[in-house]
Amino acid sequence: SATISQAVNAMLQKCTDSLKAQNCAAETGDSIETVVNLTLCYASLSCDAKFEDENELDHLLLTSEAIMSAELLQVKTSTMRKDAIQALRSIFHYAKWGSLSLIVPMINKAATEEASGRIQQLYQKVLASANDAVDSTPVIALPPLFACTTSCGEYHVECEDASSNEMSLLSSIRVISETLFAVLNEETASSTWMHMLSSMCNLLFSPKLLLHEYNQSYIHGDCDNMPVMTSFKKLIDMGRALKPHINIVAVSYISVAWLGEKDTEADVGLGAIPYRDLIVDLLVYKEPKFDESSANQTSTKDRCGILPQTTDGSSITRAFVLWFISQLPSPEELSSVVLKELVHHIIIKLIDRCCQPPEKGKPFITGSEEYSKMMRSWQALCLLSRFVTSDIANEVAQKVFQAMSHLSHGQIRYFMEVFTIQCTRKHPSIFGQSFISEIRRNDLSLQYVSSLMIIGGNLTVGRYSNDFFHSKSDKKVKEILCGVLPWLSSTQGFSRAIAQLLVYRLIPLVINVDVERADGPMEHDDAVLRSVYMFLKQNQDMSRLRVKQQNFFDTYDVETTCQFEGLLSFQIDDGDEASPIHMVDAIKDCLAEVYKEVHDEDAPEWKQMEDLLISAEGVDQSSPALESDDLVNFQRKILPIDALDLRIRSVHESKKFNAAGNKKQSLIVCASLVDKVPNLAGLARTAEIFAAESLVLPNALVKKQDDFKSISASANDWIDMKECKEEDLLPWLQKKKSQGYTVVGLEQTSSSQCLTRYTFPERVVLLLGKEKEGIPVEFLSAVDQCIEIPQLGITRSLNVHVSGALTIWEYTSQMMAKNKK
Repeated sequence: SATISQAVNAMLQKCTDSLKAQNCAAETGDSIETVVNLTLCYASLSCDAKFEDENELDHLLLTSEAIMSAELLQVKTSTMRKDAIQALRSIFHYAKWGSLSLIVPMINKAATEEASGRIQQLYQKVLASANDAVDSTPVIALPPLFACTTSCGEYHVECEDASSNEMSLLSSIRVISETLFAVLNEETASSTWMHMLSSMCNLLFSPKLLLHEYNQSYIHGDCDNMPVMTSFKKLIDMGRALKPHINIVAVSYISVAWLGEKDTEADVGLGAIPYRDLIVDLLVYKEPKFDESSANQTSTKDRCGILPQTTDGSSITRAFVLWFISQLPSPEELSSVVLKELVHHIIIKLIDRCCQPPEKGKPFITGSEEYSKMMRSWQALCLLSRFVTSDIANEVAQKVFQAMSHLSHGQIRYFMEVFTIQCTRKHPSIFGQSFISEIRRNDLSLQYVSSLMIIGGNLTVGRYSNDFFHSKSDKKVKEILCGVLPWLSSTQGFSRAIAQLLVYRLIPLVINVDVERADGPMEHDDAVLRSVYMFLKQNQDMSRLRVKQQNFFDTYDVETTCQFEGLLSFQIDDGDEASPIHMVDAIKDCLAEVYKEVHDEDAPEWKQMEDLLISAEGVDQSSPALESDDLVNFQRKILPIDALDLRIRSVHESKKFNAAGNKKQSLIVCASLVDKVPNLAGLARTAEIFAAESLVLPNALVKKQDDFKSISASANDWIDMKECKEEDLLPWLQKKKSQGYTVVGLEQTSSSQCLTRYTFPERVVLLLGKEKEGIPVEFLSAVDQCIEIPQLGITRSLNVHVSGALTIWEYTSQMMAKNKK
């Protein structure tokens, strides 16, 4: 080892001496010798060579100057082939920038205060040369050029004395960022590219640079002289073009830098103020879906260590911003400048977005960009709720209740209600009084009043009961009760049920329900309230609902939802958005259960018998036989068998007709391969109109989506829909064939028949293909006949819903003609 070390040190000394000598005789120098010396210099430095005397820094600076001065002289083409000249040029640039990329860190390590002026002068030359050389440098030499530039930048960031020359650092950073971006635009190798991206972000997005830029440019209104912010915007713009990994890396670095340096708590968040509008956009940003095999996508995983494991892949970028917000100190400890100019600005901007009503008064379609932004805005506000101080509480309260009055999905309203509850707990006099004023209004929509009752229940009788509403000096609870009582007669069951639960809990807070009073001016009011209370308490249906929902106002976990980890722990829906259980949905499910229980008890005996027979059809033959006592009880419930049999036959016969009273056609529309909700909803509408026997969906849950309900125009209530996933489709098709159905596939194959020439049999399963690929090969084996729609235009194919509708109509017209004959 010692021998090798001496050898490489000697090689470094020799080649640097040769470079210096060649520079002195530049006009007569030999290009090949220059390349050889540069190559040996790079090789020796790669082997950790050092200058052995005490003047190491001086030697390093002289060597760097010699390398910078080295030039590749014009080679006569008559003495060397073109490919050899090209190779010589590539080696020259690689050795030159490779040597500098190794020497510059050595200079940074050995730098002294006395030599800082000389070092800065050298680095200015290196940066200017690198900036000029990017376009002419071979691709193979770009990584060392990039590394050399970042090392020079690190010295500037660490050692620049801003007080002596305030703008020199920003000027250097501008040159550095331009050079680094130029290299990124030229480099194509994915692994190298990502390494360079990380190095660039690590250099540019440092706490010191952000704070320096804020102090020297932003507070003076000189936003044009902010090279770090310009670089960040450029990276974000690059990332929006289906390159989410760029955004992830950039935001992961800058979110840490926004917090400032660890030992300077007074500067926490100052560097983030210029980025406040960008932060608002990033809080609602959603990464586009990409192919998992695409280059660069998996290389961002090492940046996600600070995020919860439950973070969804479409929320990584905004998760870093949410993490930054979660790391900010409390409002009392945070700088007043950061609180007002950064955090309050973000809160107001987000609420302003949430106050925008959906177009035409309809809620945003689930999965749309507007839905996603609205959902993520309210989630971010939940995390920011701890920063709602008295300075902005009035404005926030006014806008929150305004936003709540608009139509929106239950999942969004969940976070809306959580935010309002949390703010009311912090500022009860402001939000509480606004709440009381709103719930006393007579023009509220069902959605709005339901949210108000959920919020009010949590704050008066639920998990987050607040003393503000229970003050004996005034009658706030009674005011709330007066606002809720009229909704006991609501036309919608869910709002009526919530009102029942809340009124039942509020009345005992206003009067003594156990003692009847016969004196005093409140005699009539007390009697009415006591009567309402006793009805709610003793009525069997009300009691059944109350038992099932006894924890209705204790379900929301506001504290967890308003924390960073809790916010990212919700299950997601098909659109990659949080899907919490909204209490209105919970009450609807509960009402359905109560309704079923009540009607099961009141059902006639023949109906109970039918349910028993239907359930018996699914019983495994290997299951234990009924006990004799069960048989006795079973026999006691049945009607005479002839009357019962006739009634069951009548019920089964009615299933052959649709809601309009027309006989259903023996046509099953199979859409198990269709995945877009609008197409499925359109098929449901078409299938119902033409009295199809049933529609087969890939997932039965799609029926509950609002956009499905909207597009299907209530057809989903009248058409029989079944579920068959793609993996179960082949055996399902075989089963239908065994039941006498003919499987007809809508697909263009070599043996396909024209739709207008094909004669449909009566019992048909119409198999529709995927939107782009059509019917996969593995399912064609189960298809009895493929048909295709004749086309007279240039476009290759029709939308799957349109194709299905045309085929359904052709089948219908043939059946109608056949029945007429």
